[in-house]
Amino acid sequence: MPENSLMWETRLAQRCKNGLAALLCCFVACQVQSLFAQEVIALKVGKIFTCAEDDAIPSFISDGVILIRDGKIEAIGNKHQIEIPDGYQVIEHLDGFAMPGLVEAHSHVGGTSDLNEMVYPTNPELRNWDQVIPHNRRLKVAIAGGITTICFIPGSGTNMGGFGTLMKTGPGTLNEVILKAPGVLKIAQAGNPERSTGEVGSGRMGMNYVIRQQLTEGQLYVRQWDDYERGQAPKPEVNLRLENFKPLFRREIPVAVHTQQYQVVMTTIRMLHDEFNLKILIDHGTFDAFHLGEEVAKRNIPAMIGPRGFWYERQVGQILGIVEQYEQRGVKVLGVNTDAPVVPQEELSFQATMAVRYGWDEERAIRGVTIEAAKALMIDDRVGSLEPGKDADIVISTGPIIDPRNYVTEVFINGRSVYDIKTHKRLF
Repeated sequence: MPENSLMWETRLAQRCKNGLAALLCCFVACQVQSLFAQEVIALKVGKIFTCAEDDAIPSFISDGVILIRDGKIEAIGNKHQIEIPDGYQVIEHLDGFAMPGLVEAHSHVGGTSDLNEMVYPTNPELRNWDQVIPHNRRLKVAIAGGITTICFIPGSGTNMGGFGTLMKTGPGTLNEVILKAPGVLKIAQAGNPERSTGEVGSGRMGMNYVIRQQLTEGQLYVRQWDDYERGQAPKPEVNLRLENFKPLFRREIPVAVHTQQYQVVMTTIRMLHDEFNLKILIDHGTFDAFHLGEEVAKRNIPAMIGPRGFWYERQVGQILGIVEQYEQRGVKVLGVNTDAPVVPQEELSFQATMAVRYGWDEERAIRGVTIEAAKALMIDDRVGSLEPGKDADIVISTGPIIDPRNYVTEVFINGRSVYDIKTHKRLF
C-alpha cells in the first residue's frame, strides 16, 4: 500500500478510542486503500505503433491488445497472442491508432513563467522543480495534443539558467509527476544571453569564457567528492551552489543546450562534449548548423531541432528541411521541439509534420517525438515506447498523428485516462 495511505491509517488508529470509532477507522482506511489501488486495464486498439527498441516486439501491431497493471505496460501484442485475464477493465478503440505518449525535449510551460534570473550570467544554484504546477492549463492543452512528458527548463536569458525538470503533463502530486530532478542543465551559448546584460553586453568570446569558468569550478567540486567517496581524499565542504553538478559530471543527466548557427554549434561540440565530456543535447540546432551533422553523428550527440526547422540555402537556391539534412549526415537520435510557449506545446506533432513535408521519413518522425526524444533526455527506460515494464503513457488517435487531419481521442498517463474526447472539452 502506498506510504500516504499508511499514514492515513496510522493517524486514524491513534484516534480510535472506542468500538464505533474503530469501525469508522476501518471503513475510512478501506476507502483510502481503494483510492490508491491501481486498476488493471486492457486496451483493444485497431493499430499500434510501438516505437519499441526490443526486436522481439514488432514496430506495428494490427488488432492489438495492451495490458496495463499498476501504471505500467504488462504485455503488448496481437489479440491472438494476448489473452485478457478476468477482472481487467476493457477499453476499446477498434478503429483507433495507438502510439507512445509524445516527449517534448524543450519546454517552459511546466510551471510558473519565471524563466530567467538575470543578475548573473551563470546560475548553477537555481532549479525549477520548485516552480512546477502539475496539470496546469497549458499542460492540459498539451495532453489534448498527445504530449505526456516534457523537459521543463529555465529560459535562455543567461548563459547557464539553472537545472530543469523531467516531468509528466498529467495530474498528481509533485512526487507523482516528476520523473527526474535535476533532469538537465540548461545552457544557452548565444541567441539570447547577449541581450540580457544591459548596455555593455557580452560577445560570444565572453559568454564562452563564463560558461567554461563555471563548468571548471563544478568539475573540480565533483572530482573532490568522487575522490572522497573512493577513500582517496578528505571530505570536501558542501557547496550548495555546486551540488547539482554531481549528476551532470557523472554523466547521469544531459546538458540541454540552446545552440544554433554553425559557429555556435561548433563551439557546443568542442567545449561541452570534447573538452568537458558532458552528455549534451542540441536543443535547437537551426539555421546552417546542419552542415556540422557529420561531427554530431561521429559523437552520437542527440539533436532536437526547431522550432520552425527549415533553412533557405543560398548556394543552391532551395528551402531545406533541417531535420532531414541532419539525418542525411548520419545523426541517429533526432527529433523536434516547440520551445513552448514559443510554439504552443500541443503543436509538437506539427513540428514533426513540417519536417516530414521537407523530406523526413514519417516513421522516423513519430520515433523522433517519442523514443528518440526519450533517449536524448536519458529517460528511455521509462517512456518513449510501448514495451512491457515501461510507463503506460499511451496516445490514441484517429490515425498517425503526423497527419494533421488526425486528432487525439484519448490519452493515458501511468495507465490512467487523463483525456477523453468524449467527455473532455476540446481545449484547442
